[in-house]
Amino acid sequence: MAELWNMTARATSRCDSYTNQILRATVDTELLRGPDYRMTVGPASGGSYPTPYWGNSRATNARLILSRWPVLSVTGVQACPNNLWPRTWTSVPAGYFEPEVPAISVYNSVAPAGSADGGQAIIVGGGYINWCYGRNGWAVQVTYINGWPHCSLTSAVAAGVTSLPVNDCTGWAIENYYDTYTGATGRIEDSGQQEAIHVTASSVTAGPGNLTLSAATVYPHQAGTLVTTMPASVQQACIYFCTAEALTRGATSTTIHAVGGAAQSSDGGAKALIEEGELLIHAYRRTI
Repeated sequence: MAELWNMTARATSRCDSYTNQILRATVDTELLRGPDYRMTVGPASGGSYPTPYWGNSRATNARLILSRWPVLSVTGVQACPNNLWPRTWTSVPAGYFEPEVPAISVYNSVAPAGSADGGQAIIVGGGYINWCYGRNGWAVQVTYINGWPHCSLTSAVAAGVTSLPVNDCTGWAIENYYDTYTGATGRIEDSGQQEAIHVTASSVTAGPGNLTLSAATVYPHQAGTLVTTMPASVQQACIYFCTAEALTRGATSTTIHAVGGAAQSSDGGAKALIEEGELLIHAYRRTI
């Protein structure tokens, strides 16, 4: 059983490695320096507008390309002159930052759809990041939620409950960019008792906690049951990678004689499975 868990862990790692990021929802704080390639300021970032201060000065937007996607929510942005040590961070007020391309989902959900949808850049307004210190004159910290909410039950639940104890609440209960609805729509993957759920609140922002549902569950579910918004194609890729792991033994391949005297090898089967898995998740690769 321990080795089975190791195989699934390696399959998950292969998925993350190929896509250049963790696909499940995470909360990350990322440090960038600019203006430069990944942090542009001015007309190319959405124009500028005059301010009532300092005569003809203008406040410009800044566009920041982050490392992970899709960006579901930006929870904080802080800026500091890059030559100031130790760092003294100034928080950008709420309402002056947003995802550049909010994820478009289905069923009124904050979670991105099954397709590779959404962006990895944010826009920061108000002129808080500018060219006054020259190229790479600013250090900027961005805290954001990204990816597909994904977790499992930490204990068994009965039918008819409206709260699920899970091992990771990240991304399940955030508001969408337009503030028109809250929470992600996902599914409890439990063989013949699979059902859809919509989350309206969570006890914590990230980590183990409880998810509040908009409607009671129909079926009972055991501890360890998957609760997820992860695209089915990503899960299928993990199955292929795990199967390829199972075909890999101490030798590089296993060769047997077919009835006609020809040789048959498991090596090609594992390779084909890996290639098929990579095709399934190719659209989810992080480009930068």
